[in-house]
Amino acid sequence: MNTFIRPLEGKNSVWRYLLSILLIVGLFFFGSIVAVFYMVLTSVIEPSLTFDWDEGVLSDPLADIYLQHIVYFIAIPGIWIAVRFIMKRRFLSIITPNRTLNWKRIFFGFGTYFILMIIAELIDFAVNHDSFSLQEFHASRFLWLLAAAIFLVPFQTSAEEFLFRGFLLQFAGKLTTNTVILSVIIGGLFGALHFGNPEMENGALWAGIGYIAIGMIWTFISIKTGSLELSLGGHAANNMFLFIFLTEDHTVYSGIPSLFLYTGHHEFYDCISTLAINVVFAWLAFRFVKKEKKQQDV
Repeated sequence: MNTFIRPLEGKNSVWRYLLSILLIVGLFFFGSIVAVFYMVLTSVIEPSLTFDWDEGVLSDPLADIYLQHIVYFIAIPGIWIAVRFIMKRRFLSIITPNRTLNWKRIFFGFGTYFILMIIAELIDFAVNHDSFSLQEFHASRFLWLLAAAIFLVPFQTSAEEFLFRGFLLQFAGKLTTNTVILSVIIGGLFGALHFGNPEMENGALWAGIGYIAIGMIWTFISIKTGSLELSLGGHAANNMFLFIFLTEDHTVYSGIPSLFLYTGHHEFYDCISTLAINVVFAWLAFRFVKKEKKQQDV
């Protein structure tokens, strides 16, 4: 039995999962309200920063980033409360069935995915170099962005991983242990979460396929490796790379002072690139885990 999908510890009845989901969704919603409150308060205290009520963002994307992450500082404790007190098991159980985290897997996932992102963008630059341009560099703003990428982004990516490929995957695991079905369910939910992103305006079909593919492949990796650790590392690497190196218009974090601005519209290529990165990542992840197990058996 895959004890990651179907934890042996705790009380895992359907009603406890449903109550936990209600709590988690409620705290995500509450976190969003708190974030908006502080955005409005910031615009009142600092008139140069205006709040767009239609978009729900501040006029300065960098300030907006910091306040948006309030949601995840509230949501993660909500997930912890649900697992610890409603499901009656260790919070670690939504990450791994083991007693401790396997940091080697997390760092391998992070490093491998980061390198794959670099390779993909270098290829894109070689083919579509006119789509890339250096942004005007302001040291102080870039350092604030770097701090956000290092210290805040992992909270955002971890919150999504804990919810989708942790808690919801285990809930779906009560219905079936079929890897393909679970990957489709969780991948679809993960993709749907991102369908409201501005990136969909650049090509909804290919962007949507990309989001669902990422969700499915990362879920597949988590099921087959029996833990969330590789996905945690890869997800953080993806978002941190984009924060630091690449921004473009009509995206969730457009306007941030990343090193480069991307102005190309190659939706099909971006989708194929995303698929290639994640398929290679999965292959390397499975090789790493296989080698790890061989070393443990020696």
